[in-house]
Amino acid sequence: MIDENVQATEPEVETPNDYAAALSAKEAHRLATRPNIDDLVDAVVRDEIGRLVLLAKPGEKLIVERFATILPGRPWLDTRTYTIQSIDEATGRIHLWDDELQRTALTDYIGGTKAGYRFKLPTKGRALVSNKRKRGRPKKIVPIKPVEQPAVPVATNPDGTPVKRGRGRPKGIKNRDASIIAAEKKAKADLKAAKKRAKVEKKAKMTTKPVRKAVMMTAKKRVVKN
Repeated sequence: MIDENVQATEPEVETPNDYAAALSAKEAHRLATRPNIDDLVDAVVRDEIGRLVLLAKPGEKLIVERFATILPGRPWLDTRTYTIQSIDEATGRIHLWDDELQRTALTDYIGGTKAGYRFKLPTKGRALVSNKRKRGRPKKIVPIKPVEQPAVPVATNPDGTPVKRGRGRPKGIKNRDASIIAAEKKAKADLKAAKKRAKVEKKAKMTTKPVRKAVMMTAKKRVVKN
């Protein structure tokens, strides 16, 4: 028997009659979602000596249909598909894994069969039995109103036609005083000229140094000869 804690939210009602009607409608809707597994093969059978035997093995799928054992009429609880992890044939306990809820579960195929539970084997090619459904109230979708953009005024010619904008930066965005521009140009030209003069002077020094060295060597040779 599978131990699962499910917290049910009761509908908000005003009178006992409304409360009973709401519960009855809720139970009818729940029973209508019960999957039909009558055509599936039984997973628990009796052997030649009358013992209950589980036909599934660890790693295989097992469908378990549970019923309430202490309520009048033994109503249907749920039908789930599990993956078998381990089997204890002496006690009948099966350790399971719930793929939908991503948690472990425990059942007893011997005691469960005696209590009225049904154990079935999934059929190849048929969709697995699923009892998954969204909990709580559906989320209310609130439509988002589009944001109205303010109209941008368009410049027009005297005849009413829009002014055609040319390429490049519009005039008047980065205007500066003419004297500042002239001073910047002059400073830039002076810097360029200074760099050029320094380069010429450096080159001249490099060309005159070997000549001076040769003249000095010639003068030394003359002194030695004399």
